[in-house]
This record gives sequence, C-alpha cells and structure tokens, in this order.
Amino acid sequence: MEKEGILDRIRLLATKQGMTVAEVERKADIGNGVAARWNRSTPTADKLQQVANVLGTTMEYLLLGEEDVNHNPKVKILAREANNLSDSQLDLIRSMIKEFEKQNKE
Repeated sequence: MEKEGILDRIRLLATKQGMTVAEVERKADIGNGVAARWNRSTPTADKLQQVANVLGTTMEYLLLGEEDVNHNPKVKILAREANNLSDSQLDLIRSMIKEFEKQNKE
C-alpha cells in the first residue's frame, strides 16, 4: 500500500470542508498546482503554514499525518480568530466556555 502524502491529507481535509485543492491554494495565496508537487518535494514552512491555516489544521498533521487526539478544526479556527481580542474579551469567552462545559455535564 502506498504511503499517504501531504497532498492526500490536503485533499482529504479540503473535501471535508467542501473545497478543492485549487480552492485551498487560492485561499492560502500560493501558486496554482504548488500543493500537487508536495508529495515529491518538501514545501516551504510559510506556504505549508498558510495551507494549514486555511484548513484549520497543523503543519505537523500535513507533514506527518499525526494530529493531537483532541484536534478539532473548529477549535483551531476559533483560536486564530480570538488572537486579536483583548484580555477582558478572552476572559469573557473563557467564562462562557466554562458555563457550556458545566451545562454539558448536567
């Protein structure tokens, strides 16, 4: 069986999100067909990170196929979106999360 490569993982995540590889490349602002070459050559870190950001995953997953067992693309997207919030805004969100967790345990 052939080993899964970077492009295969990009294609899988893109499909799950209703995108094509070409759409991912456009959203990541990398050249058309660049990702297709990544099964034969190593991508640059900046381009790989751009693709990871678009797909809501990590460079480690794209490179190695390994991900945190708690990996959830939506969590990564939320974290990225919250990056520019103030400490008081983050504290408010944290309290909301704790309340949701409490409700889920009931």
